Amino acid sequence: MPRDFDPGRDLHRILRRGDLVWVAQVGGEPSVLVDAVLTQARQFPDIRLMFGYPLTDTPERAAAAGIRCVGMGAFAGLARVHRLGMLDLVPAHYSRYSDSIRSGVLRPDVVLLQATPADETGRHSLGVTVDHLLTAMEHARTVVAQINPTMPWTHGDTVIEHDRFDWIVEASSPIAEWKTRAPGEIDFAVAEHVARLVPDGATIQYGVGTGPDAIVAKLARKKELGIHSGSLADSFVDLMEAGAVTNRRKEIDPGLSVATTLYGSRRLYEFVHRNPDLCMRSATYTHSGAAMAPLERFVSINSALEVDLTGQIGSEAVGGRQVGAIGGQVDFQRAALASPGGKAIIALGSRAGGKPRIVRKLSGPVTTPRGDAEYIVTEHGIAELAGRTLEERARAMITIAHPDDRAELEKGLDELA
Repeated sequence: MPRDFDPGRDLHRILRRGDLVWVAQVGGEPSVLVDAVLTQARQFPDIRLMFGYPLTDTPERAAAAGIRCVGMGAFAGLARVHRLGMLDLVPAHYSRYSDSIRSGVLRPDVVLLQATPADETGRHSLGVTVDHLLTAMEHARTVVAQINPTMPWTHGDTVIEHDRFDWIVEASSPIAEWKTRAPGEIDFAVAEHVARLVPDGATIQYGVGTGPDAIVAKLARKKELGIHSGSLADSFVDLMEAGAVTNRRKEIDPGLSVATTLYGSRRLYEFVHRNPDLCMRSATYTHSGAAMAPLERFVSINSALEVDLTGQIGSEAVGGRQVGAIGGQVDFQRAALASPGGKAIIALGSRAGGKPRIVRKLSGPVTTPRGDAEYIVTEHGIAELAGRTLEERARAMITIAHPDDRAELEKGLDELA
């Protein structure tokens, strides 16, 4: 049975010098526990904090306290920590992190998370995130849970037994929320082209942010959609309320929307609370090619920082700056390519901050190789790359680039390799 935990006095019971501390991502971050670690950091030299996608300034506060961060990518505050030289990146397909935990390469010593109060059966829900938490909990030396009554109860792999925790502290605090700007004209123009590629009855995967929000607004006109995704945001509520999603035509998990993390506001958290139509699954399932194999008409919709003329996709760094991650892009891209009737879509504006995003050569690493590229979409149209020669690909990419960038891109036709 778990023991009661006092964050002000008991940290020395769970932390040791050099520990890797896995912090539950997005709204699962336990603020009371994290605050205690940051306040008492000097007592535990060389500890490191592991993050997925933080919605708070915790990574920056950790760096200020002299704690190195370990990240699955360089999102949000992690990008700023990376520029300070305080972030160690672990590049991997999202489906593979549990493998690294099991092998011991990325095994955490301590897991810090949030959970709901126990229900009448004595079980808890991890609420807004499960991702790789179950594997991390299984292999960690110590698991500490902040029991938070403001955490929404979600069904699926999030529901766990009380004795999965070693220590608990009951503390109510606001669940961190995802903030994003409203989609703009370009976002909606891209989304209009994406919607043309998504048939009624498709099972879709999409991300979070202004682009995906615009895409969801256009998909609201569709019928009989299913959802099998890594993450869901407030736009999920819009899609459900529009009646576009029934999940009835899914070959797996019929009747259920499936995800592993939730990024949103109180609106999303209230919508998913005790909602029997949403099933939260471990990332070992949501991102598994084997699990997705039965899906027909599986459409993956992701974004990128840059795409080059041959179809190489970069989503991790641009101009020498780490600002993204591999994430689940390749996992879902390949699942869509393998799906009968599926489509793999990369959607992005042709420019960002006045700089081209359709480029002759990527300025960062290749996230998705050109052999896995199928549809690239900008506000200027759709480039279908599968089965095309390098020159055909390049000419198709030029047609969807910003008009002011096309002349420069034409010069790259002689450099294709």
